[in-house]
Amino acid sequence: MEIKVWLITGASQGLGLAMVKYLLGKGQKVIVTTRDKSRFELTLAENPNLEVYELDLTNEEGVKNTIVDVIVKNKHIDVLINNAGYGFVGGIEETSAKEAEQAIAVNVHATLRMTRLVLPYMRKRKSGHVINLSSIAGLIGSPGWGIYNASKFAIEGLSEALYCEVVDLGIKVTMIEPGAVRTNFLASSLKSSELVIEAYADTVGKRRTTLSGNNGKQPNDPEKVVAAIFNITQMDSPPLRLLLGKDAYDRALQDLEKRKADFEAMKEVTLSTGF
Repeated sequence: MEIKVWLITGASQGLGLAMVKYLLGKGQKVIVTTRDKSRFELTLAENPNLEVYELDLTNEEGVKNTIVDVIVKNKHIDVLINNAGYGFVGGIEETSAKEAEQAIAVNVHATLRMTRLVLPYMRKRKSGHVINLSSIAGLIGSPGWGIYNASKFAIEGLSEALYCEVVDLGIKVTMIEPGAVRTNFLASSLKSSELVIEAYADTVGKRRTTLSGNNGKQPNDPEKVVAAIFNITQMDSPPLRLLLGKDAYDRALQDLEKRKADFEAMKEVTLSTGF
């Protein structure tokens, strides 16, 4: 098996940490970033195939310097996994400007920044694979999930455009669109709006209750999720999108049918606007 150099953001917990363990088990070279290096598992940190960087992904110079250091030490980056991010539950009206800005800064701008600064090195080698963690929430909006939806919809658009830009340069792009994965995402990786408006109790309120009740009951196995992600990196022509989980697959297909029905229902109006 070819030994690749992997760079993974947000890898101290959840799916990122599961990916690190899986890759180390495969003898891969893994570089990870985390906001707090002291939180990273010490037993893993001692692995000679692992490098851990404490990094604030919202800091442009910090990210640039880290990537340069990784290149100096490892010569190249084969796979970039933009995993860092967190969930945010709250109605659109309930969400403060600061809460929204913080979520977008981590979930969108950090991915954009890391990708933008890694691409020159991949482009120079005419090789590399950018994997962006999206979600079924990047395809379908839900009450109470609006800010998170906005961040993942942004990742979808960014990734699709990136694919079109780099496909002829030898660089691959894949969006990972999981359903609910049994990690700590609904615990330590989930934030909620400080403001709660009673008028949204039957929509946003129900979402809060559902998410809280689902923690630890998510239907998808993180070990199988990371195995699937690894497997697509071994493909000559990996997919642009990869749905993971029956819940994600079912919801995506239902949404496709609904969109098609909407388009067909308004076809006459749609086609009426040409000269």
